[in-house]
Amino acid sequence: MSKFVSIQTTLKERVFLISALKQMHCEMLKTKKVKTLLHRVYDVDFAVKTPFGIVGFIKNKNGEFELAGDDMILKKNSKFIEQLTQKYAYNKVLTEAKKAGFQLVKETSDTDQSVRLVLRKWS
Repeated sequence: MSKFVSIQTTLKERVFLISALKQMHCEMLKTKKVKTLLHRVYDVDFAVKTPFGIVGFIKNKNGEFELAGDDMILKKNSKFIEQLTQKYAYNKVLTEAKKAGFQLVKETSDTDQSVRLVLRKWS
């Protein structure tokens, strides 16, 4: 049976979240509603069209965005959440490093999909 669920994340900053979603070829939607497979409608802060369906994001009381949508869709796409979290972290690290005066010198991706960044600060 299909039901509406939310998955807690540590994604707090909307700008990095939206940037990561766009890098993953997700389309931002104007609607602030998400529908389950059983056609129940739920309010969200913003909705996104992903390759596997429409999901939403809800900001919780801790200021973190929770991924929200139909459990049947989200269960099958746990890899999406991993990739989203990685791209969010990548964008945040690079932005914060640049603010602190660091420059990206080298970037590599390992076989386990981890990303290694080499940053340098010139004095």
